[in-house]
Amino acid sequence: MGKMMFLRAFVFVREETNGILATVQAIRGVLARHAVTVADIRTIPAHGAWPEEPGLPTVVREGDFAISVGGDGTLLATVSAVRARLPILGVNLGRLGFLTDLSPLALETELSAILAGRYRSEARLLIQGGLDQDPSGWRMALNDIVLEKADGGRMIDIETWIDGRFVCIHRADGVIVSTPTGSTAYALSCGGPILHPELEALIILPISPHNLSERPLVIASGSAIELRVPDRAAERCQVNWDGQESLRLSAGQSLGITRAEQRVQLIHPTDYDPITRLRDKLRWGGQDS
Repeated sequence: MGKMMFLRAFVFVREETNGILATVQAIRGVLARHAVTVADIRTIPAHGAWPEEPGLPTVVREGDFAISVGGDGTLLATVSAVRARLPILGVNLGRLGFLTDLSPLALETELSAILAGRYRSEARLLIQGGLDQDPSGWRMALNDIVLEKADGGRMIDIETWIDGRFVCIHRADGVIVSTPTGSTAYALSCGGPILHPELEALIILPISPHNLSERPLVIASGSAIELRVPDRAAERCQVNWDGQESLRLSAGQSLGITRAEQRVQLIHPTDYDPITRLRDKLRWGGQDS
């Protein structure tokens, strides 16, 4: 079956990003030359969550896609807005750019190739989590869901349960539940392993644990995770999804996390390779020329 041809674009931008106006203008020019309509340009909030209705149409048509212009954080906010309804293409104006592929300097060539059908589509695992028992209202995340202290002070005791079985109590500043995509983000800075994005696995990782023998735990992606904190500590804790949205806990609440049924589709140039991306971004040693 042939590649989907893109016909209508929803562009997501971050305020105060250097070079944003010139890059968006260049994108519009390339899209126009390929008869692709710009349906909307959405400005991502500088702080806080998206409104309940982020502006996407109720009915998504074949050929619709999203373009995220900024860094990895901008793409994560785009995922929050799109909610797996549209494939996403990233234009990198950030510093690292694990998730954003296209360079503004090569925009004409790279974007034109993608609009002509020369691209790779990759389905990335999403997780969902919430503080109530009904998963229908849970929020989704591409990188991670984090239960952590909302302010400074003492460590918190966090009970970890997997598929209804008690694992341990973490005395730590928090716990990260990460996808393979998120393994190069917050989890990596806390000493977690790097997972290939195609792996069906999740990472459970304590943040600054008191017990030095605690290590990251890699589990099957279909596992059901529950994180509990004592009632006396609940109001000092918060949950955040991809660093984009956050909620404070109340006494008696626990955090449930499972794999989401949906996958987000990321659009890449044809030469995209996740191992090469790791080597380049993390500055690993390469072959001698």
